[in-house]
Amino acid sequence: MPFHLIREVRDIKRFNQILLVLFEEGFDFLLSKIRLKHRIPITKRVKSKLAKRREAKPEAMLRSTFERLGPTFIKFGQLLSVRPDLVPKEYCKELENLQDKVPEFPFSEVKSIIEKEFGKSMEHLFLHFEKKPVASASISQVHRAILKNGEKVAVKVQRPNIRQLIETDIEIMLYFANLLENNVERLRRYRPLQLVEEFREWTEKELDFRLEARNAKRFAQNFRGSKSVKIPKVYDGLTTEHILTLEFIDGIELHDIKEIKRRKIDFNRILGIGFEAVMTQVFVHGIFHADPHPGNIMVMRDNSIAFVDFGIVGYFDENLKNKCIDLLYGVAEQDEELVMDALIGIGMESGDVDYGQLKTDIAFTIQPLQGASIRDVKISKVLEELLDIALRHKLRMPASFVLFGKTIITLEGVAIEYDPNFKIIETAKPFIEKVIARRKSPLYMWKSFVHNIDRYRKFAEDFPEKAEKALDRIQRGTIKVDIEDTDIKKLSLEIDRSSNRVAYGLLIAALLISSAVLMNIVKGPTILGVPFLSFASFFFASVFALILFMSIVRERFRHW
Repeated sequence: MPFHLIREVRDIKRFNQILLVLFEEGFDFLLSKIRLKHRIPITKRVKSKLAKRREAKPEAMLRSTFERLGPTFIKFGQLLSVRPDLVPKEYCKELENLQDKVPEFPFSEVKSIIEKEFGKSMEHLFLHFEKKPVASASISQVHRAILKNGEKVAVKVQRPNIRQLIETDIEIMLYFANLLENNVERLRRYRPLQLVEEFREWTEKELDFRLEARNAKRFAQNFRGSKSVKIPKVYDGLTTEHILTLEFIDGIELHDIKEIKRRKIDFNRILGIGFEAVMTQVFVHGIFHADPHPGNIMVMRDNSIAFVDFGIVGYFDENLKNKCIDLLYGVAEQDEELVMDALIGIGMESGDVDYGQLKTDIAFTIQPLQGASIRDVKISKVLEELLDIALRHKLRMPASFVLFGKTIITLEGVAIEYDPNFKIIETAKPFIEKVIARRKSPLYMWKSFVHNIDRYRKFAEDFPEKAEKALDRIQRGTIKVDIEDTDIKKLSLEIDRSSNRVAYGLLIAALLISSAVLMNIVKGPTILGVPFLSFASFFFASVFALILFMSIVRERFRHW
């Protein structure tokens, strides 16, 4: 274990810190299962045994753990909170309460980063630059500034050394995820490794501000000419991997309902614009804002809205658009068959799926809606239940679909806070019917027909070559068959552990033999009358023997 750990985790100090927080927050049972509890100091374990254990729900314990472990784990928790297809919904709801509030870093560092990135003094770049940030989060902080031409901008500056910190934490997360997936059968179905890998991809995109700049420019192009949706302008000359400069949006965050009411802004109109903008992004543009936080939608004084923060976006291809429209239309019309077909079409199997039981569970969710008025249909509840069904039946939903669903749920939540009688599905139905009508137009049907013909042509062209390759691999015996057997895994672990101990034993024996030989032939300095090299060999043999002995004892008493 020690050599294996050192090979996969470079920052052992941070690793031990994370272990201790997990232990203190009540996850000692998991540490026992993944054979890491022995790394907790004995004094801490004794103190924990004597202390009265606090009663808390596991999801609350997880949220508290993430908050204690800092920015990377808070971002990870925020990712989990928008993935009800991957983690239970009670965990999603609890993780929504994670606070991404971190202390601002000094202005001197901000100034140093900007001048290093652009090779010019701050006074040369800006007419005015506010030292106090308007927002501070785990990855960056935002400062208001004025350019030489008088234009107001928002300058987003990445925290110093944040990439190194995140990469270190993700390295440790991957190590933990691998242990959990191999040793805790109950957690295996949640695919911890996949979750961490997805998080790594997410943060890689967020850490490169040039990607966010490109996304913002694409959204601006899509909404060019719109009077109801505003996208901030990107200043390319003041944007790098670590700095992003955008037009400053002077608006009110969507969730600040009190301020919206105080300014007498037509909130119903704002909700309609916001919902239509999201639907247009998804079903017309095929690219949408995938960070469903109401703080990323600003309400303007002229009753328009502005989108900010384009670090994460989702994509809908034509197939996903069609299936998602069918799903929403099925919910609006209380058509359980249409909902079933759409959900199965959207999902990707990750194991044996009992389609009979899946349809029964979907029917159980949809049937209560039959006969109900469309005003009584709460889309957030239906979507949450459908995603929960997908999780239980091992249907892997595309991340973009889940993020879209979360955006709709968020919009409905904000709307209901303002107007408890608001029903988003009633607002959505005209748009959905318009998209369905467009799908039935002769032009759309012709384009779809040509696209499918082209797919079949490519399939026919590629089939002989692919079949030949498959037959060749079968003939050569290189076809890989994945068989998962927990007993085989356990046996493999035992063999690996035993072989490590045999290696230790051989090393100890070699050192002892060397010590005996060197005692008779080596001249030079001595320790306690024993030649130095002989003494050193004997000393290291004793150390390795002690390590081997402790390893055997820990294995026997690891559940103590």
